[in-house]
Amino acid sequence: MRWLQLSIKAPPEYVEPLTHLFNTHGECSASVEQLGGYNPDEGESPDPTAWVTIRGWLPLDPTTESRKTGIDVGVRLIRHLVDLPDIEELEVSDEEWRNQKFDPIRVGSNLVIVPRSAKFTSRPSDVVIELEPGLAFGTGHHPTTLMCLEEIEKALKTGDRFLDVGCGSGVLSIAALALGAEHAVGLDIENDAVISSKANLAEAGFTEKSTVLAGSIPHDKVPDGGFDVVGANIAASVLIALAEPLIASVAEDGVIITSGVLDTRLDDVVKAFEATGGQIESTRKIEDWTATRITRTSGNFAGDA
Repeated sequence: MRWLQLSIKAPPEYVEPLTHLFNTHGECSASVEQLGGYNPDEGESPDPTAWVTIRGWLPLDPTTESRKTGIDVGVRLIRHLVDLPDIEELEVSDEEWRNQKFDPIRVGSNLVIVPRSAKFTSRPSDVVIELEPGLAFGTGHHPTTLMCLEEIEKALKTGDRFLDVGCGSGVLSIAALALGAEHAVGLDIENDAVISSKANLAEAGFTEKSTVLAGSIPHDKVPDGGFDVVGANIAASVLIALAEPLIASVAEDGVIITSGVLDTRLDDVVKAFEATGGQIESTRKIEDWTATRITRTSGNFAGDA
């Protein structure tokens, strides 16, 4: 099968709307690529202001033009806020798509995200996660994913139960299981995300240790107090609406890690979790994005009798 690859360069703060646009009208997960040229072994970090490349793929079939039109309309609206270059187009085959390259990226202390086709020599302490190139958005190039993965690595202990609300590609669940989680449950309201997460967890060899469900919380298959670590890399408005069921889902002394929140909405998210019994342990920020670590300790849940 042949595909139309669409690419556009943009400042990092516009990654979220552009990837959403490409995912809505395209097939598979859009990728986000950041320039290399830095050495994490020497304590170097990527330039947080450097523009990135967002890529999406449309099947070359009778739907191609209507899909392109939907993306063009969205990009024109974004251009009212920032001067973006033209979208570049390239026809590729399935084989060419599978063999795209993105550089391995280190996340936190030991996590390394590596494309399956890459040659990579790991260290003894590395926890290597292999992903298809088309899933580069989930590799940690975007601050929300990066911070979530780093906080999961800090919080998760061997044998923990992990819940991922808004699982997308399933990368957080894959990371949690690779780090030693006993079982991971993913939830997403988008059917494509459910299908993608199941496929990626299977490719990673974690089918037996994972469950992916359609929907959100509360959910009849997500027990209250059933999880030691909960990840929620979703929008602020959704986090505020789900604050109580998120607190309810975590075990006493468990940890909730939220991300996907712009700094302008952080106070609103914090107030929502505190109102339902969450205790804010720490907050961090990269660019305009924030991640927060929240705990539920004995007796501090508003829903407790």
